[in-house]
Amino acid sequence: MTMPRQEIDRIAAAITARATHGVALVAFDGRAGAGKTTLAAAVAEHLGGPGRAAVVHGDDFFRPMPVPVRLAMSTAAGYAGYFDWQRLRDQVLVPLASGRTARHEPNGSVGSAPRQVPCSDVVIVEGVLTARPELAAFYDLSVLVETPAELCLRRLYRRGRGPERDAWIARWRAVEEHYLTTTRLHARVGLTVRGG
Repeated sequence: MTMPRQEIDRIAAAITARATHGVALVAFDGRAGAGKTTLAAAVAEHLGGPGRAAVVHGDDFFRPMPVPVRLAMSTAAGYAGYFDWQRLRDQVLVPLASGRTARHEPNGSVGSAPRQVPCSDVVIVEGVLTARPELAAFYDLSVLVETPAELCLRRLYRRGRGPERDAWIARWRAVEEHYLTTTRLHARVGLTVRGG
């Protein structure tokens, strides 16, 4: 995915305009495969790179669970249970909002090397479910990355592996749709950009 320079400039300007106190916390949300990770890296680099802008990956906060358990969950239960938003809040957003370095374990894995997130000028938290209503008050700006659903689906199939891939993608897409619809993400974000 290549984002036009003017779009990166527009996003960076929106972030800078809201960065009025210490660290600016920004959420990049949207469907899986929308290009959030790539866009977050490009915007962070544009804003000065390491030391000035950091990226936190929402994938680090999905709860580990056996595939059969994931597949058995209802759509609403998946929305409530797949993503550990409380850990994102407690280990990343609260410390950064207080001007401290954040530390978290990827996917809550005990024994994994903790990741440090310095209290940079800008911290972008990218991933599906990162702009949940429960976390909205922490963000100076939430950005929705919109990419055609068909393109997102193709990317999910390229990423997926294993015998449960098709069932998992169907379940995940239902959870995404539930999230987008019930939380009215489109209406809550401060900026919508086209992914690619």
